[in-house]
Amino acid sequence: MKKRTWIIGLVLMILWMMVIFYFSSQTSNEIDMKKSFILRVLVDIFEGKKFHNYPIELQNQIISDISFYVSKTAHYLEYGILCYFSWLALNCLKKNYLRYIISLILCTLYAVSDEIHQMFSAGRTPRVQDIIIDFCGALTMVIIIEFIRTIVHYKRVKKQND
Repeated sequence: MKKRTWIIGLVLMILWMMVIFYFSSQTSNEIDMKKSFILRVLVDIFEGKKFHNYPIELQNQIISDISFYVSKTAHYLEYGILCYFSWLALNCLKKNYLRYIISLILCTLYAVSDEIHQMFSAGRTPRVQDIIIDFCGALTMVIIIEFIRTIVHYKRVKKQND
């Protein structure tokens, strides 16, 4: 089972890196169009039909205000997912702390390369802030994984002692 887990993790990690690379390759106009669509859907979900009754200037201001947070949340989540897949890919390592450290290093290096890659996409610029957010997403995933592993371990120990 361990052999299959790391192979599946490796495949998922590579596929997810390709997804991140694809989004980094898009121009700022392409990203803005997708982001605008997502933002309008989110606003429709949370604001309902009353949003469309607002003056267009107010609608645009609301979209503009939440745009930053949606972008940074996407960074955070995509690197959390990448960290989980890399953690699975490193399943062959016996020491869990090494899996965590290597996963974090791998995600951080990929975040750096991702920001460098964005320099070659029209209208995109690299930001250290995005690397930090990416790292925080990966770190959060490490904490979540360890938290879940700890709970599962204690439940197993408790079940064996009962």
